[in-house]
Parts: sequence; C-alpha cells; structure tokens
Amino acid sequence: MRRIIGCAALLALSTLLLPAPSHAQDQDGIFPFPWERMDLDNGLRAYLIRAGAPDQIAYVSMVRTGARDEVEEGRTGYAHFFEHMMFRGTDKYPNYDGVTESIGAARNAFTSNDMTVYYMVAASDYLEQIVDLESDRFQRLNYSEQGFRVEAGAILGEYQNNAYSSFSVLDRAIRETAWRRHTYRHQTIGFEADVRAMPQGYQYSLGFYQRYYRPDNVILVIAGDFDFEEAKGLIREYYSDWEPGYQAPAIPIEPEQTAPRVEAVSYQGRTLPMLSLNWKGPAWSATDRMAVATEVLGMVAFGSNSDLYRRLVIEEQRVQSLQGGFFLSRDPDLVGVTAMVTDPADVDGIRGEIMATVERFQNELVDAKLLQDTKSSMKYGFLMGLETAQNVAFSLIGTVINTGGIEPIDDYYAALDAVTAEDVREAARAFLVDAGLTQVTLTQAGGTQ
Repeated sequence: MRRIIGCAALLALSTLLLPAPSHAQDQDGIFPFPWERMDLDNGLRAYLIRAGAPDQIAYVSMVRTGARDEVEEGRTGYAHFFEHMMFRGTDKYPNYDGVTESIGAARNAFTSNDMTVYYMVAASDYLEQIVDLESDRFQRLNYSEQGFRVEAGAILGEYQNNAYSSFSVLDRAIRETAWRRHTYRHQTIGFEADVRAMPQGYQYSLGFYQRYYRPDNVILVIAGDFDFEEAKGLIREYYSDWEPGYQAPAIPIEPEQTAPRVEAVSYQGRTLPMLSLNWKGPAWSATDRMAVATEVLGMVAFGSNSDLYRRLVIEEQRVQSLQGGFFLSRDPDLVGVTAMVTDPADVDGIRGEIMATVERFQNELVDAKLLQDTKSSMKYGFLMGLETAQNVAFSLIGTVINTGGIEPIDDYYAALDAVTAEDVREAARAFLVDAGLTQVTLTQAGGTQ
C-alpha cells in the first residue's frame, strides 16, 4: 500500500560486492536476465537485475518475516500490522503517500505466512529518491501512539470485512484443526482476540519493528532499466548505517500427526458445501526432488488439466470449483484440494472421488505425456510471466524468502526437469497418507442453498 523522494551524494563505505554472472549469457540456467548481487557489511543483500521496459524500475523490499514469526501468545497479526504502519511516514518524509504520488510511482505491499513484501514501480530517473525514501522508512519509521491506535482500528475493520466469508471461515477451520503448535495455525491477519487487543500494543509494536526490520532480515530486488554502478553507490550511501541485529524467533515444532482429523463447520450465510482435504507436506526446497515432485503431484492430480478436474468440473459438473493447493512454504505446510460441491447430497461422493485419485497416484505412474506437459507448463509459465520489471522481481519472491537469495532458481528448475513419474508416485505415498489428513467440511446452516 504506497510510493517516494530524496537526494544526496555518494560515500565510499566498506562494502563486499559479490557480482554474479548473467545467467542468460554465461550459464545454461533458466533465468534469462543479467544480474549482480551486492552484500553490505550489515547483512543487507541486494540483487540488481536488468530487465523490463526502458526507463522503468521495480524496487522490491522483501522482509523474511510473516505470520510464521509471531510466536508470542496474544501477539498474532503484527507482521500484517506493519504492512500498514510502514506507510505512516518518518520525520524526514511524514507524508509518504504524497511523495510517491508526486513522482507518479505505483506502490503497495502484502503479507503472508512467511513474508512481508513492499514494492514500488516508477521511472528510472527517480532511483535515488526511491532509495532514499525506502531506506528511510525501513530504518526510521516514526508513528505516535494515537496513530498506532487509529491503524489498529482500521485493521479490526479489515478483519470484520473479510473474516466471515465462507472461504475465510473454512481457512480458519482448516488451520486450527490441522495445527497444534506451529504458527501456521493462525491466519496472516491474526486471531480475532489478538486483533481486538492491538490498540493496547503500542510498546510491543515498537519492539517488533526493532527486531524484524533489520538489514540482515531484508533483501532488495531491483529490476528494470538502470545503471548498476549508480545503484550500488546509492545502496551503500543510504543503507550502510542501518544497524544489524536480527535474531530469528524459535518457531514451535509441530508434533507429528498420527491420525486423521475431521471437522464440520456450520456456516450462517449462504453457500454451497465446501470440502477440503489437506495433508502435511514438505517444506519448499530448490534441490529436494521429492519436494518439487510434490508440487508436480498437485498439478497432475488436481490441476485444471487433470482427469479429476475435467470429469468433475467440466463433464459432470458435480463441483463448481476444484482447487489444488500444493504450494510449499518455508516450513512444512499443508498441501490439499478443496471442492465446492454442486449438490449437498454429493459431498461424500466427491470425497470418494478425491480419495480414489489419491490412491491411484499412490499405486500407478502418472501418464508420461501429462507429466511432461505439466513440467513444461510450470517452466514456460515462469518464463512467459517475465514481461515487466515488476513481473521479474515478483517471480523471485518465493526463492528469496525461502532461501535468502535468487541463486537457487536455476537449481529448482533443474530439479523440476529431473522429476520422474516414480518421484510423483513416491511423493503421493510419502505425504498423502491417512495419518496426516485433515478434512474440513463447510455447509450452510439449515441445509439449503
């Protein structure tokens, strides 16, 4: 949510520069653009990428902190809270929105389990103003207790606007049924009681900012049409005084699930029945072929080109939607499939269809053509999405958040190329097991749609 300005000279500070070769020119990797990496002594890392349209840059600040890091009881939702507060301004730039609007920059932010990401797209001529503005708020954010309380009220309003949709209710039920200790148990916005208590959390918020908004927990990705040497000098000048000190929180270890968990939710609004089957999956990895094979499994078993999707959604129209969720996270997370069922009497039947598909992939090898087409779609879908500077920077977010850099992107697609039908079958056998199953059904109260 927001944009920028600034002006200064270049300082020669001691900085370790680690230039990386252009993958497009010097390697056989998938990433097609020239890039360099820069590391400051305080731990800040920046990737400079030449890509996109002329005279435009995308400036993306990736904080490797999200809802996952909210380990203190009663303090969920603060990562998302700072997505809002970071646009409140500083002593130097008290009107952040006004500055960004004055240079015609598009800006925004988002939070998820594992990250908080801030981005801006503007003309390359404003590079120094952007570096000045962004470095200032990341080091010297300033807000009053009154301003904090106002924003806390806005977040409660956001919670109330979104919390009672059928999809949000289902998501909460899945998380709270599947997880006992891990912080993936709560949604990004936080538990309702914690959101309501936020207006009293001003002092805690200051500590949260000091702990997590540190250079050794932030990675910059700057993509576009700009001079690398100029950017390096500006990053040294504006970020080198930022004090390091990030300490990773101790994320609670989730006990092993040993039996299926089943929950039924009665929804007070109007909805078709929704059935969600979820299993404990692996963590994201660029080099673990079993992890990559799990993502492929989700596509071939439940994706839009799968037999199950074609039959249930298109041919028989027994479900209005069928969505596979096999997107892996920094820690082992849920993988699963959710169906919105057309006929309330058919929920058990749809469950049977999904479980039969699971059993088939555990016992049979995936069709060779479907596997190759799926792998090609994943690979070339990545490449076809690299149209703009913002697209390029965003394509690297998952790799950066999960690993701390962009280098593993080539390892990931090499692992994808190597995935075999046997790997997909082994992933189904390893992760889609009854002992790790969480089933949640959401139906309309009263039983009519």
